[in-house]
Amino acid sequence: MSMIRLLYFSTAVPSVSKTDVADIFTVAMRENEKHGVTGALAYNGRNFCQVLEGEEAAIRQLIENIQKDSRHSGFKILDEKPIETRHFADWSMLQVDSLDFSVVINAMQA
Repeated sequence: MSMIRLLYFSTAVPSVSKTDVADIFTVAMRENEKHGVTGALAYNGRNFCQVLEGEEAAIRQLIENIQKDSRHSGFKILDEKPIETRHFADWSMLQVDSLDFSVVINAMQA
């Protein structure tokens, strides 16, 4: 089995509330833990930026589900690469400071 690290970006729809965002983080943690996926998710009040790490099949399935979420649009995969080790091994989903996308973007350099 091969592991990958994938980074995507999307824009929240105008109607997204703080409750919606909290739910997104909660579901991300639960689903990632269930599928052995690690990563980090940042939200700056308008955009989501998430890095996911794990078995390629699990990442592909999560991405398919994430793309169907009506709370965001403009979904775009920014980077994807094979990995041997995880950058976020201790986090099923790290919630990143709302204004600091550098944590997730810099993970792609690891």
